Amino acid sequence: MSEPLPQKYDYILVLDFEATCLKDARIHPQEIIEFPCIMLETKTSSIKSIFHQYVRPVKNPVLSSFCTEFTGITQRMVDESKTFPDVFNDFLKWVADEIGEDSKLVVATCGDWDLNVMLPAQLRLNGIYRDKVPTYLKRWINVKKVFERETKVVISRHRNDLTQMMETLKLPLVGHLHSGIDDVKNIAKVVEALMCTTTLEITWTSY
Repeated sequence: MSEPLPQKYDYILVLDFEATCLKDARIHPQEIIEFPCIMLETKTSSIKSIFHQYVRPVKNPVLSSFCTEFTGITQRMVDESKTFPDVFNDFLKWVADEIGEDSKLVVATCGDWDLNVMLPAQLRLNGIYRDKVPTYLKRWINVKKVFERETKVVISRHRNDLTQMMETLKLPLVGHLHSGIDDVKNIAKVVEALMCTTTLEITWTSY
């Protein structure tokens, strides 16, 4: 892989939530059950640190069999985990401890769902107000949009978007799709590849 181009940000937080789900119906409210994040250092295009915790849902505490099959997350994993407010605080502390508040950082996600839909919904569910959310979680890079712009390949709605990006960029897929920690590892590889061809920019700002 080529050397990364100079970037506007010192660090990129690659994030991908997994949430409660049903096979043929919507679950309400949907709750985050896996919170993985990889911290990439842009200057070296290397992983500086990894945050990974499972989350215990409270409104619908029993996972569906489909959810376990889809994500690989078992009932025992979530039962033995903290609830979202504690995990969220652990995440904020991890970011602060690893790089401090003065570093330039941005979040990268595979789409807009994680930070535009799921995180705001989870925050409302737990009564966590907007002023408690750092700015870096209110804007992000949509990796799919950057990929389509740089490669001129339009991601098909009929196939897994991450698989398509990895295949196009000739990157080996690691782990299992829809495992949050494996997904962030694969998304991070896509981000690293894109950093060799473009300067990554924020593509969406929310709440």
